[in-house]
Amino acid sequence: MPQDARTPLDARYGTDDPHALRERVHETLLAEITSGGLPPGTLLGEGDTARRLDVPQVRVREALLTLASQRLIEYSGPDSARVTHTSTAAARRTATVLHGLYRTALLTAPWPLTDNRVQAVRNCAAAHARAASAGDGAEALACELALWDTILHTCANPPLHDAVNHLKPVWQRAHRIHLSPSGVADAEWSPFLTACAIGDRKRALHHLDHHWQNIDHRLTHPAT
Repeated sequence: MPQDARTPLDARYGTDDPHALRERVHETLLAEITSGGLPPGTLLGEGDTARRLDVPQVRVREALLTLASQRLIEYSGPDSARVTHTSTAAARRTATVLHGLYRTALLTAPWPLTDNRVQAVRNCAAAHARAASAGDGAEALACELALWDTILHTCANPPLHDAVNHLKPVWQRAHRIHLSPSGVADAEWSPFLTACAIGDRKRALHHLDHHWQNIDHRLTHPAT
């Protein structure tokens, strides 16, 4: 993204309280990083970013510190924040942790799922298939994560929810760089949907493990 380009936040953000505005700035920068608009190595000076977004510099600093906690940027001062690089090894580590978190959600969720939850899983799987057919890797991944989140939301476990949400943007960026569009149509949801419909947690768990192990294999052997 050109450093002199101005992309101010919507005017309504000017009426936000400081906390809300910080969240808006964070969401904007997060979307730019995960989409590739701010590629690895991009310098994110506080002053330049504040002028580009037309927001107070302190709100930018707060957002950058949050991004640093997600390891999406390196922050060592107001003029030296840079978007981090991501390796396949780092992507594998992120995928391994997300796998474990979603596995925990499946193991601790009330089972069987309600009819509404099962339908939500079906809807996410269908949306994933449409996005994959269209070659839209980012949308396909969003639908996939929404599918796993359907299980997560049944757990009523705020720390688990927070841990997943902290890692998802990291995984979205890593997935775009190291996997998309390769393998975007590989997911086969029928066994998982069947397991959810009949209340077979063991079978659903087997499919979840197989799915994330396949991701790890693609990261380890990108040419296969």
